[in-house]
Amino acid sequence: MIEHEKALKYFQNLYLLAIIDKKLAKEEINYLVQIAQQMGISVRESTDIMMHSQTLELQIPETEEERINQLEDIISLMMIDKKIHEKEYELCYHFAQTLGLDKKSFDLLILKIVTNR
Repeated sequence: MIEHEKALKYFQNLYLLAIIDKKLAKEEINYLVQIAQQMGISVRESTDIMMHSQTLELQIPETEEERINQLEDIISLMMIDKKIHEKEYELCYHFAQTLGLDKKSFDLLILKIVTNR
């Protein structure tokens, strides 16, 4: 049960990033559906998160490994529509700061992820 709760929080964070620019691109939707399926999140659970997104906040994962994995997914989602929106960048950077990353390290991580696509 605990693992499923983590999966829901993980999906919630990705969804909050995806909608921060007030648009949900087709590529973002596809990515979110893929992540939800991989994590065993039902359509009902993902819909519930989406319907209540205005009252949800970013959830910081417990372990460093979980935070790094999620940061990489968040950056991938941010880049999926090939545009970095200011609010998306700010949210990602805030998350990166919880890992102790400075702006330069964060920008290098973005470059690494973009280069490896």
